[in-house]
Amino acid sequence: MLFASRVSAAWLCIAPLAGLYAGEALASRANPYGFTNAAQSSVPYTATPFMAAVDCAAMNKTTPAGVVLSAQLIAVTATAPEHCRIRGTIPAEIGFDINLPTKWNGRLWMYGNGGFAGEDADSAKEAESRGAGLAKGFATVRTDTGHLASKEPLATFALNRLDKIVDHGYRAVHETITLAKALAGEYYSRSASYAYWDGCSTGGRQGMMSAYRYPQDFDGILAGAPTLRWSDVMMKGLSNQIALDAAPTLTVAKFGNVFKALLAKCDAKDGVKDGLISDPAACDFDPAKDLPRCTGAVNDDCFTDAEVASLNRLHKGPIVKGKEYFPQNWGVEHATTSIPWLAWPGGPSPNVLTLFGESYMKYMAFEAQDPNYDWKTFNFDTDPDRMGRINSILNPQPDLAAFKDRKGKILSYWGLADAALNVVMGTDFYQGVTTELGAQQTQSFYRMFLLPGVAHCSGGYGPSQVDGMTPLIEWVEGGKAPDRLAAKLVENGATKYDRAYCAYPKVTVHAGGDTENPANWRCEELDPQPTGGGCTTGNGADAGLPLLLLGAFARWRITRRGAKRDRA
Repeated sequence: MLFASRVSAAWLCIAPLAGLYAGEALASRANPYGFTNAAQSSVPYTATPFMAAVDCAAMNKTTPAGVVLSAQLIAVTATAPEHCRIRGTIPAEIGFDINLPTKWNGRLWMYGNGGFAGEDADSAKEAESRGAGLAKGFATVRTDTGHLASKEPLATFALNRLDKIVDHGYRAVHETITLAKALAGEYYSRSASYAYWDGCSTGGRQGMMSAYRYPQDFDGILAGAPTLRWSDVMMKGLSNQIALDAAPTLTVAKFGNVFKALLAKCDAKDGVKDGLISDPAACDFDPAKDLPRCTGAVNDDCFTDAEVASLNRLHKGPIVKGKEYFPQNWGVEHATTSIPWLAWPGGPSPNVLTLFGESYMKYMAFEAQDPNYDWKTFNFDTDPDRMGRINSILNPQPDLAAFKDRKGKILSYWGLADAALNVVMGTDFYQGVTTELGAQQTQSFYRMFLLPGVAHCSGGYGPSQVDGMTPLIEWVEGGKAPDRLAAKLVENGATKYDRAYCAYPKVTVHAGGDTENPANWRCEELDPQPTGGGCTTGNGADAGLPLLLLGAFARWRITRRGAKRDRA
């Protein structure tokens, strides 16, 4: 009872943020603009030629494995067709929600979780995602990963429950999609032709973990900003809070002024002045030199020594074993990207990443869990070595040969202005796969795209409106590999950005003319390509190396582009 009281009290203190990190804003599919290009697709995946073969009521039963199914026929609504909704719990506590439309396109679509998962299947966000898939003819699938955030917020579900950590890490998704395939086969008297995964952040990690551990589960995986190294992200959250506590006057308004200054210095370094930092590694912004300093009263228009030091620490990342580690791109300071990961308007609430990190260190990071653990005692030199068990459970590895051999496809994307995660996780992981399989083989099944100005999963000040599902389906079913990924930003009916970004490691270069005509951009090879060096995808040692190499290489790329323009 004492523990429950402590949790309840802590929860009340952070309740204003509950909807954000308990699932409502972080959960669900990778991008709300998924499926928007379905009508123009070369694969008619919204056609529904298959009909239910049995009554929904017949699905009220117990499976041979002892899972009790609760089925209900849901009538057609303005947002979803008639469907059989099947719910239940896979032991120990894995809640699932499987929806089988009466008219079916022959495909399963499972969407992911956010944060520590535990979303309520009846929440507005879940209903929106479920309806989006059903409206396109998919049978939809989701899981809470083994707990409800309303009862066990953040990482508290993990206390004394290694089984629930494993369920959250990978087992829940596997068991749920396996059950969904069996139920769909029974309901339609035919097997699903394809199974797709769609998720971002934790959902992106779940997709990559499925490709690694259970290559047979999905034919196509859309993985937005996958949290490939949870411990590293949580350490970053703690380091960020230490830096912010040292400069409490660093407000949202000041972050905005930082963004204006670095945009003035770095916007054009990628060859186009368009309000985006498309090449963060080339941005040589220095807060000590490029920001106005306070000489008298402190206000939003000047910066103190403490604020400059804090900005540098946020950018360079934690200091682990005496080395700067896990660097963060410049360009995340805009209000649409910094909130709620770096700052919280109106304070003094800690930012979301700090709250995540604190709960993670108490309940998940170490084998010896401690609900009373004080995150400020975290030792950046020794404590990372204590996280081996959790890293083995949560972190997918770049061994994807079995998924490739099954003809599976992965489409992944990252926002270069993501203040929650570090794109270095993505480039490091991609290079790890390339090291294992070679560049050509990697490109044959795994394409990754880097989107400037895009925040965590979606949003931000850049072209964040992305339909990744349609090109993924065209790749899986039609053999059309996505060399470029379309991305837009339409505000109040006006198109601000209309781009198509090249698959990493190629870069997208303006060839002249209207910047918002995707045809006026070309894909350029990086030569020589940076490699992952000594990086890992387990404990994450030397994770900063790829970004450092990219930074060193950026100067060569700028020189090369200038020479090409001169020749033209």
